[in-house]
Amino acid sequence: MDTVLVPYDGSTMARGALEFACETFDDAELVVLYVVNTSITFEPETYVGVKLGEIYEKREKEGEKHLDEAVEIADGYDRSITTVLDHGEPSKVILKQIEERDVDHVVMGSHSQGTIERFFLGSVSERVVERAPASVSVIRE
Repeated sequence: MDTVLVPYDGSTMARGALEFACETFDDAELVVLYVVNTSITFEPETYVGVKLGEIYEKREKEGEKHLDEAVEIADGYDRSITTVLDHGEPSKVILKQIEERDVDHVVMGSHSQGTIERFFLGSVSERVVERAPASVSVIRE
């Protein structure tokens, strides 16, 4: 296994996915991806009256913080990682990164949404599993 992509959002599931990747793929290059969700509908109530540029700037700072945390986690496993901060709709960005980086495997957490939530919102991990040109491991709690 050459390249393993780990989408990382700072959640417990994402942490579990990164820890799994560090333990399981010890000879692979680990690429940890944070996606700045640029969907206007993402938490709109939080940003009423705020300019889009300010929203994305805040999300980028959150992303940088999460990626720093990912580096610390990997350090605990004596692993170095490549961190990437990208922008867009999470599932589309993950699929784009798989193609661009010639990823062999994806390890991602699942937020275990209920059936109704998944029906209306969709699941990022579900979309990636369905469309990824690489194998995918989904880590649950």
